[in-house]
Amino acid sequence: MKNKMYWLNTLLAAVLAVAALISVFVRTFAPAVIIPQMDIPDMVLISLAALLLDHYLAPGAKRCYICIPVFSALTFGLLPYAACFVGAADALKLALAGGIVFTVTTWLFSSVQDRLSSGPAAKAAPVFSAVGLYLAVQCFEGIFF
Repeated sequence: MKNKMYWLNTLLAAVLAVAALISVFVRTFAPAVIIPQMDIPDMVLISLAALLLDHYLAPGAKRCYICIPVFSALTFGLLPYAACFVGAADALKLALAGGIVFTVTTWLFSSVQDRLSSGPAAKAAPVFSAVGLYLAVQCFEGIFF
């Protein structure tokens, strides 16, 4: 696999599919457990997991920055709809929010990680970037929402 341009979108779909599959199993085998709605920090956490996997599994892969919002919107809209978590109207809202969140998260993660990835701490820079971004999103949601 020489061309890894769409690897990030594939990893996003895989991470979101695993999260949806875990939620389906929890719904099936433990119906008394309340599964919360997907919100912005959950979308950012899924996005950061896909970005970290992309960084370590496909180092130096080029990205199609035009395809990122389109494919992420499709992924965040179709997978929860296919898992019967949301209806059609809510799937459109989730697709719009997911596309925006993943695009902004990708841009922020890439810029922060590129600035930190010099020197002896270059291997741990993506993890520190992801943790910092997730904590910033938690603070953002706590302040504004």
